[in-house]
Order: sequence, then structure tokens, then C-alpha cells
Amino acid sequence: MNARRQAVRDQILRTAADLFRERGYRASTLDDIARRLGMSKTSLYGYFRAKEEMLAAISRETIESFTRELSLVLRSSLPPEDKLRRVVRQHVRFVIANRSFLTVFFSEEANLPPRFARQLASQKNRYDKGVESIVVEGIRRGAFREAPPRLVVYGLLGMLNWLYKWYNPSGRWGAEEISAAFLTLIEGGLLTAPRRGPRLSSRLRRLRRELQSVERALDG
Repeated sequence: MNARRQAVRDQILRTAADLFRERGYRASTLDDIARRLGMSKTSLYGYFRAKEEMLAAISRETIESFTRELSLVLRSSLPPEDKLRRVVRQHVRFVIANRSFLTVFFSEEANLPPRFARQLASQKNRYDKGVESIVVEGIRRGAFREAPPRLVVYGLLGMLNWLYKWYNPSGRWGAEEISAAFLTLIEGGLLTAPRRGPRLSSRLRRLRRELQSVERALDG
């Protein structure tokens, strides 16, 4: 695919993801997408023949981006605690930078064609196992406390993935602040020798206040 065609295809998917996030997949039509793009429906058919093809492409590109970044971490020579830190930072940055894609990825899975839904579930499981391998390595090396690795992964990814629900682009927290707060929680509960001292206590107090603020906003 040449660069121009790829750029148009990317723009179509970004626009479709924005609409699916705003209105929901079922309420959005190809006419809506073409209209927002300023493109004829005939031209749109040159890239995607059906709305479900767009949904499948959004989901596929999302999981492939996660998997690609995780593969780089797994191949690195970093110790397990630093691998996990990098996974957290990359995950947070990706969710924030691609909020529409992530909203569609997590909210519209039930609308995927069955064959692709099965493929996606398999890819997600491989990603989970990749993160789990970091936890297993950390426990084996004595860097992490003894804990069921799969439960650790469920808790970790649940926290990271839920970010798409409450993140506010105009809010006071950016990717670095959120990553630092999450890492404070993870390191405090998982590392065998977490960082201690006044600095950590101050971060925990600030984190507690910020999480309480998020809970009040969600309840409101």
C-alpha cells in the first residue's frame, strides 16, 4: 500500500473510531463516517466495504500495537522490575494517545464477526501471558513477592485498561503523572524491597487524594 493510500486509510479508521466512541458502533453508519470525512460513500468503499471491517481493523491494529511494544520489552536485557515499569508506562501512553481506539476495542468486542472475535481473544491471551512471564521472572529472581502471577496480571491490566473510561484530556493528569501513580501502587505491593522514605509516603498521600477525586467524579 502506497503512503498516500495508507494515510487515507488511517484517517478513515481514526474518524470511524471517534464516531463509534461518541455514538456507539450500532448507531454510527457508513454515511456518517463519509460525511465527517468529507468523502463520498463510493470512495469510502474503496477502502472498507462494510462497517464491521472498520471495527475489525481498529481492534486488530490496537492489539498488534500492544503486542509489538511488549515484544520489544520482552527481548530487552532489563531486569523484570524495569520491564514491568516499561510495560506500565507504554500502556498508559498508548491508551491516552489512542483513546477512541481503546474505547472501541474494549466496548464493542461483542459486535465483531465471530471468527475475528476468536482471533482477537487469542491475541489478547498471548499478550496477557507475555506480561505474566515478566511477573514469573520477577518472582523467580526474588525481585517480586510470591503471588499468583495470573492474578497479578489481571489486577495490573484491569487498572491500566480502565484508564480509557475515566481519563480526561483536559484534566490535570498526564501520562507521566498517571504512570507514576500506578507504579507507586504496583511497586508498593509487588516488589520485595520497595523504595521507602518520605518521598514515597508523600507520593502515596498524593495518590490517595487523587484516586478519591476520581472516585467522586465517577460517582457524580
